Amino acid sequence: MAGIVGLTELQHTSGNSAMTITTSGDVNVQGEGTATTNLRQGLTKMWGQFDQRGDILGANTAGDTFNITSQTDVSTSHIDVTIANNMNNSTYSLTCSAVYSGTEANDLYTRFCGGSMLATTGFRLVAQYSNGNVTDSFFHGHNVSGDLA
Repeated sequence: MAGIVGLTELQHTSGNSAMTITTSGDVNVQGEGTATTNLRQGLTKMWGQFDQRGDILGANTAGDTFNITSQTDVSTSHIDVTIANNMNNSTYSLTCSAVYSGTEANDLYTRFCGGSMLATTGFRLVAQYSNGNVTDSFFHGHNVSGDLA
């Protein structure tokens, strides 16, 4: 049996408010202090894993993903990621990491990973060592926060 329960607030039996629901349907959760977090805004909108080298999943293989249509190895240390449900704009926040097995000569250098060509439909992951050298990684992890279209 389907139904609708109309709520504006959930409270603990002590009277402390844990969650409020606005007239627009946004759910706000009480933080540790007085601040609240809007769940719709605070959720990760896309995440994924990609193995370029084949050390874990197999060469050019995607691991677990959410809201990703495809991940494509386009060149050494460059991966194109296509987002399934587009972002609202290209100013979203992209976070990524690139990991190696520790057997490369360049592993003594710091590793950088970032995004380029940010668009509402996707982006390119780029990773390189601090000395400028590039090598495919066996783990690229990435996630996006921002507004969906």
